[in-house]
Amino acid sequence: MEGQPSRGVYIVCQGKVKLSASSEEGKIMIVGIAEPGEIIGLSAAMNGLEYETSAEALETCQVNYIETRDLIKFLRSNPEACLNAARQLSRHHLAAHQQVCSLGLSDSVADKLAKLFLGWSGNGHGPVGRVHLKNKFTHEEMAEMIGTSRETVTRALKYLREHGLISVKGSDLFIHDRQRLRAAIGTRVGTARCRPFTESEPA
Repeated sequence: MEGQPSRGVYIVCQGKVKLSASSEEGKIMIVGIAEPGEIIGLSAAMNGLEYETSAEALETCQVNYIETRDLIKFLRSNPEACLNAARQLSRHHLAAHQQVCSLGLSDSVADKLAKLFLGWSGNGHGPVGRVHLKNKFTHEEMAEMIGTSRETVTRALKYLREHGLISVKGSDLFIHDRQRLRAAIGTRVGTARCRPFTESEPA
């Protein structure tokens, strides 16, 4: 749980784990999804701090636990493991940087949602053209990823569908063209009635 003293780390061996942070008012934001091979609580353990996030299994998981003192001892004697730990911390730093930029520099929720989908498809290293993604997240969970409300995400998805940028069939999410979706970010496509909206605008 977020705020608990860090006494060890959790290694995800199988399944996916949702990592989230909350405000004093109870607003929740999903900051990442841990997948097999990732270590949960690594930053807190290395710095002797409290856990920064709460962890919740999204599906049946196999997770191993290592106490901090055993982890530090192992890293000191194993340079390759130490390097891998540093790489994971670096990836998490980059992901946090991208998330902050997406939330702070995007003008509309539709833009934030488009960036989220592009991130799922691999950003600049993903496939070109049409992309098929499996989306197991609810509108509420996607809202928690981009710092908005469920209702606003529902409207943003409708906006992206109406402009032919994506289509959704159950858990199947199709990006019709990655380059076109990326090019649409920050633009005013369509009519004024269907322009990108901000969270403060009415439905």
